[in-house]
Amino acid sequence: MKIKIEIDDGLAEEEIVIRCKSLNEDVISIQKRITDAVNSRMQLEVSRGEKEYYITIDEILFFETDDSGVVVHTATQIYETKYRLYELEDLLPGNFVRVAKSTILNASKVRAINKNITGASEVEFAGSNKKVFVSRNYLKLLMTKLEEKRLMK
Repeated sequence: MKIKIEIDDGLAEEEIVIRCKSLNEDVISIQKRITDAVNSRMQLEVSRGEKEYYITIDEILFFETDDSGVVVHTATQIYETKYRLYELEDLLPGNFVRVAKSTILNASKVRAINKNITGASEVEFAGSNKKVFVSRNYLKLLMTKLEEKRLMK
């Protein structure tokens, strides 16, 4: 495998191109790692009161809707965002997954899942006492995402 870097002053933004003979697991793994590295530095504008903050995507445990809009939960804080959940789904990297009509969570921060076959399952997060419920309809999607994360390590 060759790795080549070309510098082009005319580019408006950085561009990474992967050329391959066929799409195999190694190529997919490289693409995923590049995407994760780029997204780990991605920041989101949030607010608390009149003050605006810029937090990295990696700090976020989950997003949920409440009466005033969409709130952003980190391990220690709660913020508000101007985005709607459907907008966040398009904007966020692949480790974020919708787990209920009103909730998107960061699968890389999940510590445990207390499964409940007849109702909503409860997710616990690493480094926090916060918990969120996963709708029965979304549990399989979350489990698939967690399995993908486990296999990537």
